[in-house]
Amino acid sequence: MDTILSLYHAFSTLDYATLSDPKVMWTLYGMLFVILLLENGVLPAAFLPGDSLLFVTGVLISQDVFHFGLINVVLIAGAGIGTWLGYIQGLWLGNTKIVKSWMSHLPPKYHQRAQTMFHKHGLAALFIGRFIAFVRTVLPIMAGLSGLHSKKFHLYNWLSATLWIFLIVTIGYLFGLSPIFKAYEKELMTLLMLIPVFLLVIGLIASIWVVIKRWMMNKKMKARGIK
Repeated sequence: MDTILSLYHAFSTLDYATLSDPKVMWTLYGMLFVILLLENGVLPAAFLPGDSLLFVTGVLISQDVFHFGLINVVLIAGAGIGTWLGYIQGLWLGNTKIVKSWMSHLPPKYHQRAQTMFHKHGLAALFIGRFIAFVRTVLPIMAGLSGLHSKKFHLYNWLSATLWIFLIVTIGYLFGLSPIFKAYEKELMTLLMLIPVFLLVIGLIASIWVVIKRWMMNKKMKARGIK
């Protein structure tokens, strides 16, 4: 709890020295790893703000909070392992009640988009899907459901994870070095810290609304059945 409070205070005051402290820094590494793992591999966590966190991470690299190479390895590992877990869910648990329930609670537009991309491009869709929230969580499950060969899946998985993370982190890093960022560092950094929180809240509210809406529909269907 003390470490979490230290992180909050360091972010709110832009205390890069504290964020660079090994005790705090490794907690950050661990948190980012877990967030990407969950966001890429577990449907109920698909609302987590992966893209914006990668951009902020790139900015923090430019402020010497993270080591460029090491944080990329950690993030790629989180995304790759998370996507593999999604693939395993589809391969081993695709016909189970829990996975069907997760898929049914996903907003239809994301399910349809993922299905269209997958059937049109196959595993190559992972490269495009990585840049689309929710879709990058659904595609691995669909790959598992289709029974695709695991070796081919792993190749596309790790290549797409590397491309997605390296590209967005690098863009964030270059933005952190830009004259615009240096001129308005405090204001921009505050905004960048708020964006993931805002997206997290919106995603959580949307997910809860989808669950409530589906529950109401099921209730109406049961009521009609009784009548």
